[in-house]
Amino acid sequence: MSETRKIQKIGNTLYISIPKSWANQLQLKHGEKVTLVTKDGSISIYPKTEDTRHREITLSLNSKNSGQSIKRGIIAAYLDGFDTIELKTETSFTEDQQDVIRETINSLFGLEVIEVTGDTMMIMCLLKQKMPVNKTINRIHNVIMAMFNETISALEKQNVDLIKGLTRRTQDIKRLFLVTNRLLRSIILFPQPSQTEEITLIDCVDYLQILHITAEITENLKKIAENIIPLIDHQLPTSIMKPLVETSTGIKELYNGSIQALLSKDISLANNILDTSFNLANLWSLCLKANEKSEISSLALANIRLVIHSLEQIQQHTHEIANCSIDRAEAADARSSTPVLS
Repeated sequence: MSETRKIQKIGNTLYISIPKSWANQLQLKHGEKVTLVTKDGSISIYPKTEDTRHREITLSLNSKNSGQSIKRGIIAAYLDGFDTIELKTETSFTEDQQDVIRETINSLFGLEVIEVTGDTMMIMCLLKQKMPVNKTINRIHNVIMAMFNETISALEKQNVDLIKGLTRRTQDIKRLFLVTNRLLRSIILFPQPSQTEEITLIDCVDYLQILHITAEITENLKKIAENIIPLIDHQLPTSIMKPLVETSTGIKELYNGSIQALLSKDISLANNILDTSFNLANLWSLCLKANEKSEISSLALANIRLVIHSLEQIQQHTHEIANCSIDRAEAADARSSTPVLS
């Protein structure tokens, strides 16, 4: 929706009229205050200085609703930024439904049950909408780096105890993914002046893409850990262990650099990431030769193949993050160089 308006002048003040249909749509009245925000050569007008509306949604259930459908409904409402989720049922909640609801609530940051009656359950999100996106992305990155370090150490030191906490870290990351997803979708669906000054809508889209990529990296790290456990029992020879650890460490540093390039919008660093790759085919050839010499078993070879495949996937995802970093940096440069009409 767009309108063309001529800039008018009264005394030393410039003003632009607002189309009546827009005023009606936004419920603007004479004498009300609005917030003006200028950024990247454009001006945004907000009806209030802050969006203080409490967003509520009601989900109607019945005895036929499966646990998965209830879980999906709660998560969808959570991700769309609703502050209160009211669950209503025709009669009463079944034991299975209550278990699913409690389990889903416990898996999401900030959700609390505040009221329960026979046919109604009120869930409130206590999270504040003003959360620095960069910090939440960095928190996810720090957990992934810890997973990477633990996995490599377990392989290098042949100690399976070092990756026993990996499942817990995976659960922590899933919760961080969801809360960050909620924050980004809330900014898109319910933009507020204070937020849009710090992060643009295109930033939100970019970060949502990064969340998807880092989720894939987390899943591949989990697969690597699962396949390392049987490898530790096989006592790999140094000729295989050393290049496997070195390659894993190199890909970990690539991933770390790609996130730093993303957060700092460093094109030079991102290009360095794209220009660097590890030849995992050579590593696989070494493993095949070791198998032919009976230095490793066929079962160990199969596990190594799965580890190498996951490392290939992580390296590819790392390059995707680097490409996104360049796109973000170039877009920011283009916006900052856009001339402002006066």
